[in-house]
Amino acid sequence: MKKELLVFAAAFLTLTSCSGAEGLSSEIQLQSVSPVPQFSSAVQADRHTEYDSGYASPNEYIPLNYDEQKSVWISYIDLAPMITGKAEDEFKNAFSQACANIKELGCNTVYVHVRSFGDAYYRSEYYPWSKGITGYAGQEPDYDPLEIMVDCAHQNGLSFHAWINPLRCETEENLSKLDSGILSEWYNDPGKYSEYLVKVKDDERYWLNPAEEDVRELICSGAEELCRNYKIDGIHMDDYFYPTTEEYFDSETYVEAGASISLSDWRLDNCSKLVGEIYDTVKSVNKDILFGISPQGNIENNYSYMYADIKRWCSEEGYIDYIVPQIYFGYDNQIKPFEETAEEWSEIARQGNTKLVIGLAPYKIAEDEEFSENTGIISSQIKTSQGLDNYGGVALYNYINIFCPEESLSQRLDKEKALIKKALTD
Repeated sequence: MKKELLVFAAAFLTLTSCSGAEGLSSEIQLQSVSPVPQFSSAVQADRHTEYDSGYASPNEYIPLNYDEQKSVWISYIDLAPMITGKAEDEFKNAFSQACANIKELGCNTVYVHVRSFGDAYYRSEYYPWSKGITGYAGQEPDYDPLEIMVDCAHQNGLSFHAWINPLRCETEENLSKLDSGILSEWYNDPGKYSEYLVKVKDDERYWLNPAEEDVRELICSGAEELCRNYKIDGIHMDDYFYPTTEEYFDSETYVEAGASISLSDWRLDNCSKLVGEIYDTVKSVNKDILFGISPQGNIENNYSYMYADIKRWCSEEGYIDYIVPQIYFGYDNQIKPFEETAEEWSEIARQGNTKLVIGLAPYKIAEDEEFSENTGIISSQIKTSQGLDNYGGVALYNYINIFCPEESLSQRLDKEKALIKKALTD
């Protein structure tokens, strides 16, 4: 979701009044995380059983999913005013209200950020607690946010897909303050792990290198604990794959691999290995948990910049259950008109009978001329999507732009939401 980084500052100021949240601490610090664990596929303690013995373990849980996903993305930006510095009851009330709002709109699924920067909104053996919870990375809260979010979603009849960004990590400043944990070890030993955790030019963040087997194993271990320890219904990824096309990012690994294919093809294969291994990990825990990916809507960009082989993932077994292309374009877009682009994606999904969920952009009502000057573009796009082959639903980005708009847009959004609800429920 490239959009999320652009709107964070302005959106947060707006959201604090919408959610009743207080501002973030002016000094968000990083604290120590747990010691480096050994990678293991061993079954970990069932935390749902620990907190509510009336529930079956996640291994026995039958996931709640729908033939037609009607989804809303809830990003770390959306979560911030609900959770940062909040007591358990405050967060539970806020997230429960968010779920009720989504249900009222006519939706049945949420994609919720549980790992955005190599951190965790849940108890993890592999990643430090997110600073988005208490204001301090690595500081354990006195409740489990994911436990609450899953329960609130299910109480509202919503399928819960845990949204992870596998490769994107923290800034150099924040990583340097961590004194334990897997990412800390890799950061602090650049001689040994120079190709594991890479600083990207013109980007303040570090990124994991999917070419490295240990990196992929870390990511899969993180997915496994989510599926084992929580009653989630899906694992969801978006479009953050390779962060750059520059050779420096993984040149040493490429040489050491002795690859006989081009760097571009090799990177495509690395991402496919990662996706396939996550899929296998998820299914090994519970075959009914879904695994889906939301790539960029521009098909060519996935190959030229992200190294995401979306055609392979859709056409071959063992990669994904559903795909959610971010077709954030209007009907009149000169480069990627919505209807034509959606048809192209439909053809790709049809090759392997992959469920196609169309990602739509209500946030554009506030900033894109076609969307702002024509009421009902999103609802029209929902109806267009419903006529596609392999149609599996729609997804709306994102929560705050639908339910907590700027005051000047509130009446307009009420009209838009009424049209969206009608398109989703007719």
